[in-house]
Amino acid sequence: MQLNVSPQSPAKSVERGVSIMKINRKIVRALLLSGAALGLFRPDIVAAETIWIRDVTVIDGTGGAAKAGQDVLVADGRIAAIGAKLKAPASARQVDGRGRYLLPGFIDSNVHATVYGNPARRDTSSRYADRNEELALEFAQRQLRAGVTTMRDSYGVLPPLLAVRDRIASGQAIGARMLVAGNILGWGGPFSLTYSLTGDRDLTLFQEQWNDMLAQGMGEELMDMTPEQLRAAVSAYLDRGVDFLKYGGTSHFMMPSLIGFSPRQQAVIVAEAHKRGKMAETHATSSEGLRLAVEAGIDLIQHPEILSRDYPDDLIALILSKGTLCAMRSNMVTGAVRQKQIARRARAVADIAQMPPALTSTELRRRATMRGDDAEIERRNAERLVAAGCPVTIATDNYLGDAPEFRRSPKSPEQEPGEGSLLAIEGLVELGMTPMQAIVAATRNGARAAGRLQDLGTVEPGKIADLLLLDADPLADIHNIRRLGRLFVAGKEVDLQALPQTHLFMVDQPMP
Repeated sequence: MQLNVSPQSPAKSVERGVSIMKINRKIVRALLLSGAALGLFRPDIVAAETIWIRDVTVIDGTGGAAKAGQDVLVADGRIAAIGAKLKAPASARQVDGRGRYLLPGFIDSNVHATVYGNPARRDTSSRYADRNEELALEFAQRQLRAGVTTMRDSYGVLPPLLAVRDRIASGQAIGARMLVAGNILGWGGPFSLTYSLTGDRDLTLFQEQWNDMLAQGMGEELMDMTPEQLRAAVSAYLDRGVDFLKYGGTSHFMMPSLIGFSPRQQAVIVAEAHKRGKMAETHATSSEGLRLAVEAGIDLIQHPEILSRDYPDDLIALILSKGTLCAMRSNMVTGAVRQKQIARRARAVADIAQMPPALTSTELRRRATMRGDDAEIERRNAERLVAAGCPVTIATDNYLGDAPEFRRSPKSPEQEPGEGSLLAIEGLVELGMTPMQAIVAATRNGARAAGRLQDLGTVEPGKIADLLLLDADPLADIHNIRRLGRLFVAGKEVDLQALPQTHLFMVDQPMP
């Protein structure tokens, strides 16, 4: 497959990217028609329908106590009223809420819904580059099936992501509401020094094309711009319709952890985002790199637990004082993942004890990797951020991975679309939160991360009616978030059994 992305101007690169990512329009029409045939788009539910959910226990996402015996009235896609024994119009469709629990839709603040040329997955990147719209839609539907009604894609191929985002927003397709960042500003794409320690002289044409497609003209060249040059570049990128900005406070990796932008440059990126009413966030893997970003006024830290060292106390205090959101990969430091890390560490410690003393610093680093020292640091950092009361939301890094036909073994579940998000919510409880706090993290705090708290994240009058009706109490057992009986998005009921419509990368069986 020839990608044919040339290093031309950003505008022409975007135009070519759109051409590359365009899928067969007959497929799109077929998907839409199949959705109607499956009952996914319920013909008996229209935007103006009034829904009356009766006698339900409301867990509203604000952190307030659950309220039993509530009626919730939904009209025109929003929550119209909440209270005991409401009077509803005779025409309202009644939903029995007895013995059930009503929550806001979950929000995942960090996913990757396209394939993007990852060095470890070249075959998948080659075969599926021109099907990223289909893949992103399938991903959004898998997220939705788990009760994730909004997701933020913080790194991926911009043109197909924008296309799918807009189709979902317009009602042409069903899926979790999408917010899109495109490239991580300052990174040069998947085959670059900043992302994978790959130098230009080592690149094939295929890799150079993927770098251009991902970077969208907003890669490593930004780092040596003056603040005014950077301001113009960022403003032009915002004009393309991205929903938020994510920039590399450091390189992708932890060794060496390279700071990418000066304090003045970071202030410009944050200011340009805020000027447009958009969120600014960073990926930073060193405490000093992260400190610069927090001082610059970022709204959110992606996976703040992933640092090269344990958190300094004063950095946690700074995060608290600024109210900076901590978008945490709790799915990657808890549950079955954590148990595997502990077992692997025990084996490595025993093996290393039989080795001769290390002769170089490189050998010491290899042995630290064998022991999984980085995983131990992540777990400790996550626990400390939670214990300190830092505002947390889930940010799973859910991703597609290899196509099923290229896998030697099944992909593990912790970063599968939807499943990874549920594991992240459950994992917050393991890290020290109460079930109520974990629910707030995945709802209200997620809406704050999306910059949409005025519309999303809580069950309150005036909010968009993204609602989960659970068949068991998640406050009694957080695992009951999996007991999703009915789902409403903007006041329309979604047929969970029909999701996803396609199975390009999903190989598990439909839900029972």
